[in-house]
Amino acid sequence: MNWRIVVLCCVFVLLKAGLVHAENVKLDEIVVTATRTETQRSQIPASVTIITEKEIKERHVSTVSDLLREVTGLDLVQQGGAGKITSVFIRGAKPEHTLVLIDGVRVNSPTSGGFDFADLIVENIERIEIIRSPLSTLYGSDAMGGVIQIFTKRGKASSASASLEGGSYGTTRETVSTEVKREIYDLSLAASHWDTEGFSVFKAGSERDGYQNTSISTRLGKTTISGRIDLTSHLVQGVTELDGCKFDASFIPYDCDNPAYEQERRLALLGLKFQSQPSPAWEQVFSTSLTTERLVNRDPDPNGITSRIDTDIRTVDWQHNIRPSEGYQLTFGYEWQHKEGENQGNFSKAFSNQAVYLQDQRGVGTPVQLLTGIRWDDSTIYDSALTYRVGISYLQEESVKWHAQYGTGFRGPTLNDLFWPGAGNPNLKPEKSNGWEVGIEQGLSKSTSLSLNYYENVFKDLIQWAPIDPSDPFSLWMPQNVGRAVSSGWEGEVRWNLASFLRLTGNYIYDDTEDKENGGYLIRRPLNKYRAEMKIGGPNKNLGIQFLHVGRRFDSQGNQNPLSAYNRIDLSGSYRLTGQVETFGRIENLLDKEYEEAKGYGVAGFSVYGGLRMTF
Repeated sequence: MNWRIVVLCCVFVLLKAGLVHAENVKLDEIVVTATRTETQRSQIPASVTIITEKEIKERHVSTVSDLLREVTGLDLVQQGGAGKITSVFIRGAKPEHTLVLIDGVRVNSPTSGGFDFADLIVENIERIEIIRSPLSTLYGSDAMGGVIQIFTKRGKASSASASLEGGSYGTTRETVSTEVKREIYDLSLAASHWDTEGFSVFKAGSERDGYQNTSISTRLGKTTISGRIDLTSHLVQGVTELDGCKFDASFIPYDCDNPAYEQERRLALLGLKFQSQPSPAWEQVFSTSLTTERLVNRDPDPNGITSRIDTDIRTVDWQHNIRPSEGYQLTFGYEWQHKEGENQGNFSKAFSNQAVYLQDQRGVGTPVQLLTGIRWDDSTIYDSALTYRVGISYLQEESVKWHAQYGTGFRGPTLNDLFWPGAGNPNLKPEKSNGWEVGIEQGLSKSTSLSLNYYENVFKDLIQWAPIDPSDPFSLWMPQNVGRAVSSGWEGEVRWNLASFLRLTGNYIYDDTEDKENGGYLIRRPLNKYRAEMKIGGPNKNLGIQFLHVGRRFDSQGNQNPLSAYNRIDLSGSYRLTGQVETFGRIENLLDKEYEEAKGYGVAGFSVYGGLRMTF
């Protein structure tokens, strides 16, 4: 038997032997993403992290990526400063293996496959749910590693707020928001503008690469006799300056003060959801959405080249939740997707995907719940895929949850993979994965809680560039299903409330990855990562101290271009001057450490930001 499993079982036995209830283990939290229905955390057979609105406010950060950086089981890499390419890795999976949803609306790019978190800011967010396990059974392609879903606010009361912020690197940020609550409708609206002069994208450069972000987010809900209608819209435009560098044989940049170019990104989404309950045992949810994205690269040279990529995603989903008896729920539905991508001067392609899914939950509301699911996806441009999932959760005591799950996933090849002129491969198959996990969440005392998980994932048919004829040194290269990889590891998290005004949290991640095709670890995934935070607070003030350690990792295949381990300390806090006025601030990289998240790319040094927020 694998030694890790033996150790895990021993730890579980010790925890069980010393069991004491804990009031702060929130196993009654409602989670939507893990089952597509409102389900208590205690009955979800998977690892879940929820970032609440309160936690978002306490951190005083600008972007969603800064919040995700702290989550157990996630690794985040930013290629430069604000507004530069930002990728998230879940448990060793590629960034393209994480499906990102905003109020249920897909935002992964049909051309690149992933989602760039660079432009996504925290305004108008109510909570974020992160599921760290394969969920293709519910969501189809792109959910091989997990799902991150962002929920925008519903208007809870009539109120308004405005804030001003400034700080290092010539940074300014202004935001306004409002919420309206009436008997039959509610509304939330937020708008912001963020401007920073930044610093050089590449460490080898010296000139600043600035960034501007304008975002508008709104959600309108209306309750009718027959149900509830929700309309979500989100618009974000980011303009960032990038360096023009030369690269050596190892792809390390140099001579980066050449004339640069700028990149403009625009993401817009519109989602409509209608939820009704025709009978006590039958609930239906009908949703449709449209996501469009434009990416423009502009060379400031009058003779330079401008490129443009336009994509859109259209979806229709009709979901039914049947509860024929106590403790039993059946969820099934039909989903249709249509994706288009135009790379100006290179290709203009589209494809559709149809899927049916079925999920069976038995024991709902009881200590033991069994979950099984299956889904069939049929695409017009790549092979169909069948995925399935089985799991069990056991609520041994009021605050002790055990869970185990096994699931499969897939990701279809992107339009770039299939149709790039001279390099696309129309014969590509979907990437596939299977993974399992086992874990526990429990209280060790009235003030202390612990969660511990062990997981293993296998990835196969990964799409990688490879020579058409490996025996020919001059053979052409193109994307092929040749990649294989595995990841396994531990995740542990502790929360300790020492007093009403003092809270400690910490997490540790051990993620052992292997690239079976090229050897060595998977790139940009640290073997060890841990974080600790202390929060001191009262009714009108709070202070947070965060420590982060990211272990050694590599930036190219075969353990080439090593990235050194680093430590980072951040501070954040706020003080309420009056009932309506609050001042806030944060210090990032307190010790002014030099490090790299990606080889050759710069990071911010010691930085100070502060501002004022007014509510009405």
